[in-house]
Amino acid sequence: MQKELILKQFNDIEKAKELFSASVTKFVPYDTDQYYTPDELEYYDSLAFRFEKCVELTINFFRSLELFLYAKQSDTLRDRLLKMQKINIIEDIDFWMESRLLRNKISHAYLPEEIKDIYQEIYDRSKEIFKTIDRIKDFISK
Repeated sequence: MQKELILKQFNDIEKAKELFSASVTKFVPYDTDQYYTPDELEYYDSLAFRFEKCVELTINFFRSLELFLYAKQSDTLRDRLLKMQKINIIEDIDFWMESRLLRNKISHAYLPEEIKDIYQEIYDRSKEIFKTIDRIKDFISK
């Protein structure tokens, strides 16, 4: 029963990865000198939303996997990430902590330079996120 829930959660992650990957594939760096229409900004909004969704679903999956493997949950995200690192699902704890914090930056950034940097950071982080999801797939396939 619990394994079925984990597989369902992973299926949700894979769907989110597919959407996020589609946005990443179309990535064009944000140009601070360009005026973007609302329609043109929709791409960047979906990129940010899909990034957030992928990160949050993956972090929530870590909680379920930890409970399944260890029959208890860590008190902190850092401790949970340490366990994921020990089972070789993630490489860098700080990457995931910073990715989660980036979510707050997204909702509070208004200056064009900040926005440009955020979208670039989302793009740059995508490869590691995809790699982690592939590691999860390998781990649960065992």
